[in-house]
Amino acid sequence: MPQTARRQTDQPLTAPNTDGNVWPGQSCPAFTPREGCHPETRECWYCQHADFHLYRPRALDVGVCYWPKKILD
Repeated sequence: MPQTARRQTDQPLTAPNTDGNVWPGQSCPAFTPREGCHPETRECWYCQHADFHLYRPRALDVGVCYWPKKILD
């Protein structure tokens, strides 16, 4: 049986999706790790430019890429 194609949300990005949606497992060439994250964990969830509302009571399942701006909250 042929292998199922990966979902688009699982695919690596070829460039930042500025002001667009990003999923936790995605990554792009502009990945910059958040403070305290291992730099080899190259996923949007751990990127300084992605906003998943990690410091709010409830994190988002789908984040927003704010590259080249950095999210500080």
